[in-house]
Amino acid sequence: MKKLFVVAACLFLAGCVGSEEQLRADIIQQLPYRAIGYASMRVQPGHTPAQKQLMAIRAAKAAAMRELAEKIYGADISGQTSLISGGVYSDQLRSSVDGLVRGARVVSLTPIRNDVYEAVLEVEAWEVEAMRARWPHGHFR
Repeated sequence: MKKLFVVAACLFLAGCVGSEEQLRADIIQQLPYRAIGYASMRVQPGHTPAQKQLMAIRAAKAAAMRELAEKIYGADISGQTSLISGGVYSDQLRSSVDGLVRGARVVSLTPIRNDVYEAVLEVEAWEVEAMRARWPHGHFR
């Protein structure tokens, strides 16, 4: 019985050691990347409520797309702090995202509260790997 257990354990461990192809296959089977964006109708440009509603929907999708790009390529963050006599005089933080997101699909577009829209977008993991392989740093120009 003990020998059977040792043989089974060895077979299990041998199966755990994977190649690069196996790693890529595991990536393909991962859950999709998901992002959520929000936008308020109240602050959107437009002359009618319908125009403001459409702009809020577009803004929510754009916010979700930006979050997807951040998840795929990361965000570039820079900061600067100025001191005078040991006290903080000025503190600045900037962030930017640069990347191409392909294959994103709208999972849901939901009005929440009175004037806020929520957009949920997702991209399959294999599509993300393809984007990273083609544009590893997000720069696609």
